Amino acid sequence: MRVVWGEVAVKELDKVLAYGYVTFGAKTTRCFYQSVKDFERLLISFPYMGKIEPELNGNLYEYRSFVVHEHFKMIYRLDAIQDVIYIIRFWDVRQEPQSLLQDVKQE
Repeated sequence: MRVVWGEVAVKELDKVLAYGYVTFGAKTTRCFYQSVKDFERLLISFPYMGKIEPELNGNLYEYRSFVVHEHFKMIYRLDAIQDVIYIIRFWDVRQEPQSLLQDVKQE
């Protein structure tokens, strides 16, 4: 399996990293980024490890997620035929769940 980050997910992660750099410093931000990459590698080995995202039931795809930090989770979908994991959101869980639903329906 390979991982493909969607454009929106990359932008969301970039915003989080920029905020972390200003607020917490370079070392903490690097550690946070490394933990995201570690989860990505774990996901390659165990693509079904994330729970099915209940807010996104009934969409075209089955979306899964897992928490990478107390405030953030990666939302992804699998394409078993192409052997790809698409990370579609790096989502701040402090947002309203309805905003996630609206964003994903636009894909």
